Amino acid sequence: MKAIAALALVGGAIAAPTKTVESRQLPGMGSLPGLENGVTQNAGCQELTFIFARGTSEMGNMGSVVGPPVAKQLASLTGNKVTVQGVDYPADAAGNANMGASGGPKMAELIQQAKKQCPNTKVVVGGYSQGAMVVHNAASKVGADAISGAVLFGDPFKTQGVGQLASNKVKEFCASGDPVCLNGMNFMAHLSYGSNAQEAAQFLVQAAGL
Repeated sequence: MKAIAALALVGGAIAAPTKTVESRQLPGMGSLPGLENGVTQNAGCQELTFIFARGTSEMGNMGSVVGPPVAKQLASLTGNKVTVQGVDYPADAAGNANMGASGGPKMAELIQQAKKQCPNTKVVVGGYSQGAMVVHNAASKVGADAISGAVLFGDPFKTQGVGQLASNKVKEFCASGDPVCLNGMNFMAHLSYGSNAQEAAQFLVQAAGL
């Protein structure tokens, strides 16, 4: 698959430091850049729970390209009524060939844990690059009512559904020229998704009915 081959090429670029909002501590969230554990630490129930899978070679469990910016926007839109959790999975080059299986079970487990701890929270998910494949894998393991919305960035599987989630609960972001989701040749396009953070967060809040 061309998209999987492209993922192997862009992994190094993703790993490079990115100067975005991830360097700022979010109120009520983790103090380390690219690391959020609101669910695993049972930090308390909020109206919204955002679970995110980072891209290949990104640091922490949220990465830097798009996960932290979306989390920051969600905090702003909800008045900090959001619990944020990153998926702890290898996110290495070998994982691309597993097509989401490296992190899918862990994300599914986190979704179920969030609902068990906070039955009234609305769980929304996101994934970038390899992380988007993780979302597809996780969604196939949980019921349609477990997830209220999903945003995917640079998704190699963008033509496929996200588990049993209704199409109007899913938003795909695929930048022009992105070789991973569009068979393009502009590798920098795959690093541009931080600019979509506000739109993605607004979609998730709407999808969750908040």
